[in-house]
Formats: sequence, C-alpha cells, structure tokens
Amino acid sequence: MQEMPDLQGTGKRKTYPKMVVRRTMTLDDIAELISAQSTFSVGDVKGVVCALAGALAHGMASGCNVKIEEIGTFSPALALRKGVEPEEVDGASRRNAASVKVGGVNFRADRTLVETTNNRAILERTHVRRVRLRVALRSDRLELALAHLEKNGVLRVPDYQHLTGLGHTAAAAELREFCNEGCIASSGSGSHKVYVKKRSAE
Repeated sequence: MQEMPDLQGTGKRKTYPKMVVRRTMTLDDIAELISAQSTFSVGDVKGVVCALAGALAHGMASGCNVKIEEIGTFSPALALRKGVEPEEVDGASRRNAASVKVGGVNFRADRTLVETTNNRAILERTHVRRVRLRVALRSDRLELALAHLEKNGVLRVPDYQHLTGLGHTAAAAELREFCNEGCIASSGSGSHKVYVKKRSAE
C-alpha cells in the first residue's frame, strides 16, 4: 500500500494499492514457460513471437489497430520529428508528412487478460510507503531552513533537500540565494560548504 499526503487538510491520509514489481520477464522466460506447458519447443515459441512482432508492426504501419483476442489491442501513436521545421503554405506554417513519425505504440489490455491476471495473482500487503511532496512556497522553505539552523546550528545541502523535497541543484542554488539575500550565512567552500545562522548585528 502507498500512502498519499493529506493535501486537503482533513487530518486523514489516503492509501491506495500499488503493485511491487519484482523483476521483468524476458522472451526466454516466456518461451520456457509456454514450452513447459505445451508441445512447442523453446525455439518454436521464440520464432512465433518474433513473427508476431513483425506482423504487429506491419499492421500498424498500414494504418490499422491490431487486436489479439485475450491479449489486447495495439495502436500506433504519432509524434513530431525533432529538427524538422514546418513548411510555409500561403503564409501559414503547416506540418507535412516528413515531419511526422510513429513515436510510440499504445496498448489497451483485453478484459480477459485482466481477469486472468487477477485470478492468478496472490496479493500480499507490504509496508506503507509515504510520498514526500516538494514544499511549494519559497517562504515556507526559508522557514524550514531557519528552524533547522535554530535547532542544529548547521545546514547542509542534503539536509535542505530532505526538508523541502528539492533536487540537489535546486536546493544548492536556493541556499546560495538565501545567503546572498542575508537571510543566512555560509562557512567553508566547495564540498565542505555549510550554511549557518546569520550573525546578529552588534
């Protein structure tokens, strides 16, 4: 189960199920599984699967959606080619066929596949994983930094990342900004640089 933050301030956290993927099955795994349950050899299964992949590509390249009963429907998805500019026609830009490509394949699972997977699955509950969202407001992040300094005396970039959810580059840049604005001070340099409380004016 995965737990989401209380974004509405209701005091309750919602959880929802999320599958933990243990590994990815390969064609070798599938071929061995089918071979063990049929009269086909591993090589036969691999040959048929490769031929199926070619037939799928041929069908979608011909402008067709391809439906395989008990598995699902495959459909091509178009995308724009990078570096190809639109052509000008009558003063307006327009994309031609040369600027378009098949950029992906969409898959919609057949209901039978979903039901069979559900019937064969043995589901067990694992630990709840909390999702940390980035603190949205800069002013709130500054308050977190000051509170950390008040308690610990020193603030490092990884500390600030943990407090705010920012990435390393963004966290380091924002701490430098706070320092330049006089909100906090710094000590050391390079990888040994840390941030400290601003000294009070005497």
